[in-house]
Amino acid sequence: MAIKMIPFSVCFLYLSLNFRLAVAVCNIPSIYHGDWYSQEAGVDVKTNVAFDKWRRDSVPQEQLECISIYTHPQQSSIIGGMNSSMVNTTMLMGIFGETDVNKCYYCIDVLYRTPNIIQYKRQDCIRLNSGKPITIDKSCRGITEGLPTMDNAITMFRRSVVKLNCITTIEGVYQFSYEVGGPTSLGGICNEPRSRIAACQDPGSAYVDNRMFLINYAKCRDVSTSVDQQIRYQCMGAWYAVKNGVGYTFAAVADTVEADERERFKCMMTLKDQKDPNNQIRWVMSRFPSCTSLNSIYDGDRKLVLTRVIPTTDYLPPQCVLPRNMSGTWFTQGQQFKSDVFINETHIAYKTKINEFELLETYYSCQQTQGTRYMMTRVTAGRCEVDFVCFDLMPRHHSVIRYRVGKPSRLSDEDTGNFMVKKFRETCSWMSFTYNRDETDWKYEVLILNPPTPVPCPIAGRFNFEQWPVRDSEKIATRIRGVTPRPRIQVDCRIIVSEIKSCPVDMNRISIDAEYCETVDYRGRPIGEYDVSDYDLTCVGFWMEDYKSYLITWDEEDAISNFRCWVYERLSWTDVMMSRSQNARCVPDQRADSFQIPGTGLALKLTESERLFDDCPQRFDPGLDPYRKPTIIYILNKSAAVTPSIIIISILSLLLTFIH
Repeated sequence: MAIKMIPFSVCFLYLSLNFRLAVAVCNIPSIYHGDWYSQEAGVDVKTNVAFDKWRRDSVPQEQLECISIYTHPQQSSIIGGMNSSMVNTTMLMGIFGETDVNKCYYCIDVLYRTPNIIQYKRQDCIRLNSGKPITIDKSCRGITEGLPTMDNAITMFRRSVVKLNCITTIEGVYQFSYEVGGPTSLGGICNEPRSRIAACQDPGSAYVDNRMFLINYAKCRDVSTSVDQQIRYQCMGAWYAVKNGVGYTFAAVADTVEADERERFKCMMTLKDQKDPNNQIRWVMSRFPSCTSLNSIYDGDRKLVLTRVIPTTDYLPPQCVLPRNMSGTWFTQGQQFKSDVFINETHIAYKTKINEFELLETYYSCQQTQGTRYMMTRVTAGRCEVDFVCFDLMPRHHSVIRYRVGKPSRLSDEDTGNFMVKKFRETCSWMSFTYNRDETDWKYEVLILNPPTPVPCPIAGRFNFEQWPVRDSEKIATRIRGVTPRPRIQVDCRIIVSEIKSCPVDMNRISIDAEYCETVDYRGRPIGEYDVSDYDLTCVGFWMEDYKSYLITWDEEDAISNFRCWVYERLSWTDVMMSRSQNARCVPDQRADSFQIPGTGLALKLTESERLFDDCPQRFDPGLDPYRKPTIIYILNKSAAVTPSIIIISILSLLLTFIH
């Protein structure tokens, strides 16, 4: 009896499984719902996704019903959390209305990219007559083998575009060159200055400009594939994906006036951190609504090479002039980056190297001035903003200009009429130079002439020194600086000391020798006349600020920073303390004995050690008045004999010197 019941039980299980697959439904995520357009094997396909249906409206028409769904673990996006609501799924679907045992079931893997873009891959038909039960866990390769990649997924574009901000796609002002036709193009590259991209977003604005950007193609006479065309694209979002083993940033755009959906939607691709030696950005754009034709930033249907340019504004022509002695090439060290600064009578240009391949160019144009304050228009290459900022420029002394920059004020559409007076009062108010009114330990930033003009060092004489480095790399150690001017001789050196000196032979230089031979012969002369200093520092400028004396030195052999900032202080008649920063900027809380606080690394204690024949007298200038010119007596002629008239002239010269 049991043997006769086996076929009936198998039949019952088979029918129950078939019935369950036929009637069971699942809910498709709401972010997939809507009308979509895709291009599959060159055919335009329109798809409607509803609550539990996946309907293809194009020929051949079909309607699939969701039977089971699996939601993959949520993935974090590299693009600033842009895909925080990403839902990737694998769905088991069957043809709606069919109940035959030979019914086809399909596995569809869906990748959610943006609210306007999804990508999917459909598995081949699965039938019940294979003898194995159909389950989403065992039958769908999206679960067993993983989700599809960009190379084998079909991109679907939402026909009714959801409004998104363009800031995740593209932002800024660019001039670009373009090439049409992909790798087999024979048209050539069109590089016309009138080819521009303007993607400017106004933060917080509800207007359409935040959701669109403008591309203006200009025609080149010698390039047959170039055109004169202006296109306004609506941003559909951007996402990060791996293609051919490289992670790219993809974006989708829609032409706002094109009615043909085959020409309306485009896919774009770029690469973050391209490390282009010319500071340019490469994009590729597809010809049709498909991302599979984009293989790299050098291989696409349309290749764009973007160069950052400054935005157009009526407030860039200068209206005032800067002091003439400030014109030249300068160097400044910011809190994070260092910049080369170019100044003429009306403009200031900053070129800041963010990294080895990325350069930030900022330009200032003088608009109004009062005293030491200069209100300037600020524009940055590749950015849309036009700001007004105020410079507080101290008069130049030595090869140094001390300055401060106030808080920026954005130029808006509401600024009309005689608004420049209001802007000056806003940007050049003394309160605008500090972001926090309780911040009282601020100090001036420093512009250093590059290459510098040497000045007499404020510390002179011959000293021995002790050093306190924060690490061994900061320590002053002896070294051989290449080929010596003469052969070294072997001397019996019994006294080796550390030496730092600045003598009248070269008052503009400080020489440092970590291991100096101080042994002298029977005449009191040094026997180590072949010694070569380890470091030669050229004094660039010095001053006193907040009761602290600062010194800037230049060393062309310094591998860390050619310019260094020092804080120095005289402890006694014979002792001097010095603290060296790690670059050309002294931190506000740096003192003469600092070496452990961030931004510093070395402290020196100098003790006077002049010998009989050194001819290296002491000199110390705390920098109270850096604008004071040194008193110099010029000897135009000399006399062989000393006469009373010469004595009288010498006495009068000394009296005039003391009176001065």
